[in-house]
Amino acid sequence: MLNISLFGETVAEIDGRRVSASEMGGSKPRQILEILACELGSPVAKDQLADQLWAGRLPASYVGTLESYVCVLRRSLGNGPERRAFLRTSSRGYLLDPEHVTVDLAQFRGLASSAFATDGEASLELSSSALGLTKGELLASEPYADWAVRARQSFHRERLELCVRAAALASGGDDHARAVSLATRAFGWDPLSEDAGQQLMRSLWLGGRRSQALRVYAELRQSLLEELGDEPGRQSQELYLEILRDPESTRRGGRSDGPAEMKVLLRLLRQAIDQTPGLRAPANDARLSEVAVAALLAG
Repeated sequence: MLNISLFGETVAEIDGRRVSASEMGGSKPRQILEILACELGSPVAKDQLADQLWAGRLPASYVGTLESYVCVLRRSLGNGPERRAFLRTSSRGYLLDPEHVTVDLAQFRGLASSAFATDGEASLELSSSALGLTKGELLASEPYADWAVRARQSFHRERLELCVRAAALASGGDDHARAVSLATRAFGWDPLSEDAGQQLMRSLWLGGRRSQALRVYAELRQSLLEELGDEPGRQSQELYLEILRDPESTRRGGRSDGPAEMKVLLRLLRQAIDQTPGLRAPANDARLSEVAVAALLAG
């Protein structure tokens, strides 16, 4: 069995024996393995493979060069008899045989798909197993290749969606600590994601940590203004208003906000008001939330 790890530095192991990058024949054979591993079980046409390898700047004799790289890779993998050929050739291109090859990225996607197909604790366990596979950046051996960048972007969206959904399930099951942990991870991966920010706000709020939930909104707003020049969307604003109007949140089993947290909240709220055109923060801290609520309703 050939086991390929794409999270972190690319690693290939055959029946427990590790195959180093140099043993694969260099960077191009390794990249061929990585591209095929990302599409486990699906053939990749020679032209498509070559276009990714040479970023659209194909050498004159690229077909022969590509085939020679594949031969080198096959030798390094010890492609055996047809019954255990790891790297196969089909009428539509090259492919890695899923009967003899495992890839951690494919395992992640399989677990994520199963998690989305169910709910409750079963889904949370599947999500946890999937997220546990993602140790290290995907395709860290290829930091600059266009095809690897695109693969990372696609994976990041998949991972974020899975983590946000898992946080929502945990929150719905009153497992607020777990929900906060998952939502914090998601928001850390993408501070511009309103889905992640909203879920973290909601998880903190339902866990009785209202001031921290409001602080997340302030962080989300600041990130969106700095990076995109945009305010948070209507759903984020409405959730913020709902939390802001709910002084009873600490009675739902969470801990009360301490003085230090409240000071942070007031400072962030004052800064947000001062940065809003046409508004000026009142001198009295007690009126800050009143001004903020009025401004959001007017918007």
